[in-house]
Amino acid sequence: MPSSVLESLKAHQTGLKNLRRFVKAEKVSQISKKGLRSEAERLGTLWFSDLAPQLQSRSCIDSKKLSDYGKKFQHLINLSGPSNLRTRYLTVLDSAIRNFREDFTLPLQTTVGISTSQLHGLLAGITSPIQNEYLQEAIACASHGYYRAAAMLGWCAAIDQIHRAIERIGFAKFNVASSGIASQTKGRFKKFNQVQNITSASELREVFDNIILWVLEGMQLIDINQHTRLHSCFELRCQCSHPGEAPVTEYNLLSFFSDLNEIVFKNQKLAP
Repeated sequence: MPSSVLESLKAHQTGLKNLRRFVKAEKVSQISKKGLRSEAERLGTLWFSDLAPQLQSRSCIDSKKLSDYGKKFQHLINLSGPSNLRTRYLTVLDSAIRNFREDFTLPLQTTVGISTSQLHGLLAGITSPIQNEYLQEAIACASHGYYRAAAMLGWCAAIDQIHRAIERIGFAKFNVASSGIASQTKGRFKKFNQVQNITSASELREVFDNIILWVLEGMQLIDINQHTRLHSCFELRCQCSHPGEAPVTEYNLLSFFSDLNEIVFKNQKLAP
């Protein structure tokens, strides 16, 4: 986890401690000061808007603890309404502060995640300026812990290369292959019915990526196993672009880029 996020976690813990100190100093039974209530709301909201989304992608963070802390910070936001009991503030703040460092900061400090050098090394053989532009952005996202964004950019690089390979081979051959496999009534392609009539790169970009993978197999540019692995990469890309609970870890991402590298980027049949 980059130092900026670690610093944000430390700052969050400091903010919670400061708020607790100020609440303790109050001599009244109910907290009505706008400044204290606003700070409680800010700290609770910051957890959901900034910290929790970044922590979800880290395999070293216990998802149950994330859920438990979500309830604590939701409670803190609720308390920010007018005239809630001082003792309730202190109970919630004590609970949030007690193990915060052990549950979040220490695991991040002692776990090795994806380093920039790992992905640079994995993708070192790629020389295409267009693919490199996507992949440098993907590496930058991964180095900051934004694994979903990195996967989406990685898939952009792969499907862009596939589009360019099809354009080089010829749209007519792509169309003929789609018609050929769509005409099969038994065997592996019996359920395929997406006949294509592509005449330009712009039209190709409107074809769903999973359909393109089927036609690539029909053109014998990839085999059944490569198709299966690329479809898994495509599914990960789709999971990353839609809401859901499935985590994307550093291990998922390294496997994803390894498959794209071996099956697409280094595949001479798919050279742009």
